Amino acid sequence: MRAGTSRLWAASAALGITAFAACTASETSVTAPTTAKCQVTAAGAPTTFAAGGGSGSLTVSAPRDCTWSAAVDANWVSLGGDHSGQGDATLSYSVSANGAPSARTATVSVAGENVQLKQDPAPCRYTLSRTADVVAAAGGALSVDVMTLNGCSWSASSSMPWIAVAAGQSGSASGTVALVVAPNTGAARVGQVNVAGQTYTVNQDAAGTAPPPSPTPTPAPPGPTPTPTPPPDPGGQQVEFGGEVANVSGRCPELTFTVSEWTVATDRSTKFKDISCGDVAKGGRRVTGDGTTDSAGVVHADIVKKAGGHDD
Repeated sequence: MRAGTSRLWAASAALGITAFAACTASETSVTAPTTAKCQVTAAGAPTTFAAGGGSGSLTVSAPRDCTWSAAVDANWVSLGGDHSGQGDATLSYSVSANGAPSARTATVSVAGENVQLKQDPAPCRYTLSRTADVVAAAGGALSVDVMTLNGCSWSASSSMPWIAVAAGQSGSASGTVALVVAPNTGAARVGQVNVAGQTYTVNQDAAGTAPPPSPTPTPAPPGPTPTPTPPPDPGGQQVEFGGEVANVSGRCPELTFTVSEWTVATDRSTKFKDISCGDVAKGGRRVTGDGTTDSAGVVHADIVKKAGGHDD
């Protein structure tokens, strides 16, 4: 009896262990769920624009349950409609005109996907305030304005030895070119100046001819002795000038004006004493000074001073 009971207990114990083991195995076998990652793609068309700007569309592809948002890093690109969504969608965008002579880029971002937009630079165009002038045989100062975009480079040069570019030989924005025309001792003549690739024409009158002698000349009444015209200057001569400022052109510090019989040009190296460059630019002031002439007879002033007396 005792031996049978022992055998039954051993069998029951074995069965119990087996049941417990089966239960434990069932409870610890767990399968983790899988989460699908949202895949978002974006493409734009077109992505390259001319300087005048334009419009395009952005195509977003994403699973139906995936959300996204769009943004752009440049204020010259505008996104239309809602900037966020879920699933597939199409967004419009517009590109404004480029007013600078340099190319530019912008990036549209959608859920980490980037679409780059590119725009061409604005073309450099140049316009002159006028294309021709007429000057007397005695010569004098002329000026012409150049209009263009900031950043557009240009230069001015004369093909004629009797037309000198006194100021504004080059620039990278709108500016003024100052010219000095030498006296003409012969027939009427025409010369061209290249300003920013445009042709500026100078027409100069012929020198006057002396009248035939009178058979009965009448003596002229006495009068003030005329101021002699200085002979042609080979350049490099140190001269003094004085009188009232007239025929002013250019902008400070690069001015061109006449004082008595002299054409005077100033630049950044010119010193103004007891009078400012702005006052000289107004004209009508009496000044004295000195400087060095060039081959066209223009005095490049070293110093300009207020003349004695009071200006009105």
